[in-house]
Amino acid sequence: MRIFVALQPAPAFRDALLSVQDRLRTAGVTGRYLPPSNLHLTLAFIGMWPEDITGLLPSVQTPFPVTLSHLGIFPKARVLWAGVEASEALSGLARQVRNVLSAAEIPFDKQDFNPHITLVRKPAVPEHRLLSEIEMPQATMIVKDVCLYRSDHLENGMEYTVIGRSKKEGS
Repeated sequence: MRIFVALQPAPAFRDALLSVQDRLRTAGVTGRYLPPSNLHLTLAFIGMWPEDITGLLPSVQTPFPVTLSHLGIFPKARVLWAGVEASEALSGLARQVRNVLSAAEIPFDKQDFNPHITLVRKPAVPEHRLLSEIEMPQATMIVKDVCLYRSDHLENGMEYTVIGRSKKEGS
């Protein structure tokens, strides 16, 4: 199965992301918009792995906030994304996930951690529009757990499904 470790947006945070997608559409940005159920913040992409590794996911000892900040584009990957404010707690969690995977000898994509949530694949932004003109809603969510996702290629694109969550110690 194809898997990755990520944060699942809380409902109000997801609604804010959907609002950003609506603003992008209104601004004339075209492309493949991710459906609400596929929105996530990747901590580590693993790819093909034969087993469920939920038991390895680190627990979030102290819940912390993640806040939307800006829009950006990865030109090579052709992805338009919503960024979140950098924080030591978020970077530390990504490091912890990656250290656990390394210790278990589970290969993963070792690109630098760049906290973002993909909104549109293969975006076309009208030349007269600047992404900085798109207002970002004020949205914050509290990170309480880490999710293991399965990625399935379906007829109409990819579908991401949470197949496991970290458990807080003592729960």
